[in-house]
Amino acid sequence: MSKIAHSKPAANPLVLNLISGATMGLLIVITAASFGTVIFSGELASAAPSGIGLIIFSATVVSAIATCLSYYSPIVATVSEPSIPVLSLVARQIFEQMPNAAFEDKLFTVTATIIVYTVGSGIIFLALGQFKLGGFVRFIPYPVVGGFLAGTGALLVLGAFHTISGIDHHHFTISALFQPIVLLQWVPALIFAIAMFALPHRIDHFLVIPGIIIGSIALFYVGLAITGTPIAQAQEQGLLLAKIAPGGLYKFGTFQSLGGADWSVVTRQIPSIAALWLVDSMALLLNANGIELLAGRDLDLNHELKVAGTGTIASGIGGGIGGFGSVAENTLSRNLGASSRLAGGLVAGICLAMLLGGAALLSYIPKLILVGIPLLLGIEFFYEWLYRGWFKFSRSDYATIVLIVLVTATLGYLQGIGVGLIAAIVLFVVSYSRLTITKRASSGDYHNSNVMRTSEETDILQVEGEQTFILELQGLIFFGTANKLLNQIRSRIDDSAAKEVKFVVLDFRLVSGLDASAVLSFAKLKQVATQKQIHVLFTNLSPDAMQLLQQGECLEADDPFCHVFADLDRGLEWCEQQILQTSSLSQLKERSLHEHLESDFADPKQVDRLMNCLEVRQLAAGEHLFRQGDPFDGLYFIGSGQVSVVLELGEGQTKRIRTYTVGNTIGEMGLYRKTQRMASVVADKPSTVYFLATEAFTQIEAKDPLLASNIHRFIVNLLAERLNHREQELKNLLQSS
Repeated sequence: MSKIAHSKPAANPLVLNLISGATMGLLIVITAASFGTVIFSGELASAAPSGIGLIIFSATVVSAIATCLSYYSPIVATVSEPSIPVLSLVARQIFEQMPNAAFEDKLFTVTATIIVYTVGSGIIFLALGQFKLGGFVRFIPYPVVGGFLAGTGALLVLGAFHTISGIDHHHFTISALFQPIVLLQWVPALIFAIAMFALPHRIDHFLVIPGIIIGSIALFYVGLAITGTPIAQAQEQGLLLAKIAPGGLYKFGTFQSLGGADWSVVTRQIPSIAALWLVDSMALLLNANGIELLAGRDLDLNHELKVAGTGTIASGIGGGIGGFGSVAENTLSRNLGASSRLAGGLVAGICLAMLLGGAALLSYIPKLILVGIPLLLGIEFFYEWLYRGWFKFSRSDYATIVLIVLVTATLGYLQGIGVGLIAAIVLFVVSYSRLTITKRASSGDYHNSNVMRTSEETDILQVEGEQTFILELQGLIFFGTANKLLNQIRSRIDDSAAKEVKFVVLDFRLVSGLDASAVLSFAKLKQVATQKQIHVLFTNLSPDAMQLLQQGECLEADDPFCHVFADLDRGLEWCEQQILQTSSLSQLKERSLHEHLESDFADPKQVDRLMNCLEVRQLAAGEHLFRQGDPFDGLYFIGSGQVSVVLELGEGQTKRIRTYTVGNTIGEMGLYRKTQRMASVVADKPSTVYFLATEAFTQIEAKDPLLASNIHRFIVNLLAERLNHREQELKNLLQSS
């Protein structure tokens, strides 16, 4: 139903709930009757009274169960609007596929098909809710959902015209719509639908929609009185429903229908029914989201799925169709003042009363109302998805919506869904191929490993670091994006203006998935690397990605040019080590700790005095110098070997923070702070460290101020240098992102 104002009258809550329930009950009865005439139209028109009864029965069951079980107490639930035009199409298909069968057998087959659809929908809703898969359906692209719903609007409009008597639907022409008897049926219905759509947008009052319906009925009978048209003649002309016999609305006939149906014909409807199951699931969740906004709080969508599933199965057992809470009906109900389960209970009660004793009353509802309701819904779907969609969606997404509507209206619902999904896949591939999977491209002259190098080594890496081309990847890698990556690497390799590339590092830490189609591009990269003697490093590979690359022979044991490392840090360390080994520095003798300190102390003469205060400790490979959580106790100097600072993450997982070699210091804050160590330090290989305890430093400050001053200045310079290095590294990374 159309959107209406959000004003609420100030009155007693009980009165408001009674008004809301009564109004919504009458609206749902009229809507259900309209839907029944849409499904049971054309050759099925003689069964329209029982068809209307099935829909009202469905509304009764769905509304009662939702009112009792939903977590949103004032909920109003009714039959599924998207299912109506599809079931109408399915009914016509069944009649076409059974040309020589008796009418009763055709009707049994239609009813059995509806039962299969409804019970299947309920089981799907229950399964989605039970296994907490309510969010799964939301992965359907939103423009495709819009196309489905707009296509539903088109089918509702077509279904409405199928209910008009006097038209030969097998040989339909535009001129047939302008026959006098036909004009009298659809023109007033169209005016009614336009009024129902437009006036609530302009008039801010909760009685607008009930007023339009009552006013339209009154005008219809005034017109009959002015023209002197008897009720019987109006029924013959198709202006009113044919007279319905008392008790002729609903009879339980599930077993009879299931036994008398032609199941070979029923099974042929499964593709259309399966598509409708998908659409119903999407419609249910979209409406549930809208009701959440209306209620101003989150609902348990999985619970609401189970509620809808229960009601739908119960309705299906009785031969009816499923349903759930609708945003439109609940908006109207809320604005009428509904605030408790009383409103929903009254809706179910009115539907039940109409089902049991209101058949004669339905005969007096003008056909313009029954035709106008589907036209109204069609207008609303078109307005939301074809008019407002123009402003909300990109041109390609909007084209998808229009394409689905056109295919649905001309070829069929199932074809529309198929074309929509294909279009969505094509648009996804095209759009995603335009994205870059390279989050950041950098080089080794400023993007370094966590190994703390000497100043001489750092200088060499800054000069020769461009030999390392680093690509941090992200997102899903498939054929299109992998090919762009390959071209990006080739472009850098062939760039004569830059330093020659010897190492290409591909970091997969932010990669969400690797498609098998992308392996071909990595195989080509391996060929390029082999031809040009370039090392390719893969870091942070997931087990699935590694398996795919191995199956594609991109990674092989003892491959001289393709390597795998646990993380980017270890990969960069390996590249740096290769560069340093080929540099002139590798020919020089490694300096001792004493020599390193002499170059860093303001007064080199103080180094000997410091060395005499240090305690020597030997560490085996894998041995801890101290552990995360230990108290700060002093400063360590690396005399030989190599140690790493690692953060213990729990469950046996660790992360390397920094690696230190000869001449570096660890734990300088231990001289000043008396808190716990933030990380552990472990020897990577046999190492010698020199320890200056906090107590020893306190004695130096008391007895040797000159040495203490040199140590303080050394630590300040060390921290300033490290801070400057980090700032420069951050600046370069931000510029490259």
